Amino acid sequence: MNSFNRSDRLGNQLHREIGNVIHFEITDPRLQFVTVTEVRLARNLKDATVFIAVMGDDRDEVFARLVHAGTFIRKRTAERCSIKFMPRLNFKLDLSRERGAKIDNLLNQVKNDLEEDSSESE
Repeated sequence: MNSFNRSDRLGNQLHREIGNVIHFEITDPRLQFVTVTEVRLARNLKDATVFIAVMGDDRDEVFARLVHAGTFIRKRTAERCSIKFMPRLNFKLDLSRERGAKIDNLLNQVKNDLEEDSSESE
């Protein structure tokens, strides 16, 4: 149970510091539209999956630039966190908001269809 608490604390700290490095230490203006949504640590604390949301249409290009800056982000985050071993950072696009919006649209469509059907049958 102690490992779980340490993992949570480290994940929260990495989440905060990675976001700070991206926003305050990287000069590429396109990366200012990047948000760290979640950090998941492996059980052994050697790998961290960093989920990223990107605003705008050029998501793939911005994500590629972020991955390219990964070594810099890892180094600066390690300096900020002052931990013995800095996990490897694996960036992934967080598509949960887009999926949620699609589900909302589908539910609204079903609701509208049901309302139309009930009004036609009256």
